Amino acid sequence: MIRLRQLEAFRAVMLTGGVTQAAHMLHISQPAVSKLISSLEQTMGIPLFERRQGRLHPTHEAEFLIGEIDRAIASLEHIAQLTEDIRNQKAGHLRIACLPGFATSLMPEVVAGFLADREKVTMSIQTRSSARVREWIAAQQYDIGVADEFEGHRAVIHESVNIRTVCALSPQHPLAAQKVIRPEDLSGMPMIIQDRGNRFYHLVKQAFDDAGAILVPRVEVRQFATACILAKKGVGAAIVSSIDAAEYAGRGLITRPFEPSLPFRLDLLYPKYHPRSLLLQEFIKYFRESLQPFTLS
Repeated sequence: MIRLRQLEAFRAVMLTGGVTQAAHMLHISQPAVSKLISSLEQTMGIPLFERRQGRLHPTHEAEFLIGEIDRAIASLEHIAQLTEDIRNQKAGHLRIACLPGFATSLMPEVVAGFLADREKVTMSIQTRSSARVREWIAAQQYDIGVADEFEGHRAVIHESVNIRTVCALSPQHPLAAQKVIRPEDLSGMPMIIQDRGNRFYHLVKQAFDDAGAILVPRVEVRQFATACILAKKGVGAAIVSSIDAAEYAGRGLITRPFEPSLPFRLDLLYPKYHPRSLLLQEFIKYFRESLQPFTLS
């Protein structure tokens, strides 16, 4: 078997023109270089150098081989560097599937921050409904999924994060001056709600019912981002994820704490039968840290 060190010694002699210079280049002794060259010639079964007056002169075969050996060593060096980058989570590819609303709120900031010092990392991001995200994760088409309304799947591992919600209002709303908004404050006022089939809508409805307040839906939406824009335009008040509300801070939308505290459950999904790469583990850690300012304590 040809050994890498033999090829390195051969390449060093070809580049420097002598054993002494090759030894300096490889940080080994001259006898060690000579021994490596001799063993390579023996392994290959062809002469690589002619010994004349104490110097090595490359044969035609050596001149023919050097180009291929250069490429082989460069390829191995690339693999070694790539291995180092992978070990340090500096190279690789991540596949992310998430809700459309999340893809336009926190996810771009997370991705930009994670890639900032990882030039060799690439990503693909696809957006669909929670049901489709779940299907993709179960089929191992993506490494991580961000969804809500997850109801379980035998091929999916999930962890839930409770996101803090707030009341979103226009500056002209009658309740804009209040420091805390409660269901009784909003009783009878127009509301922008999530679609009625969504779990979060039922949390809001239950909070109003418990307070004896009247919930008056004016617009029903699927995404919190849409609710924020409509609230900003004065269509009504909305109870939204603090992540989405943060996107409109300083842009004509005001938010107030809502009591009782209503968590919006975000589900992080992973394929059960596919091992997590070191890069994915690092991304999960970074992603969860980015969620901390918005989570319920």
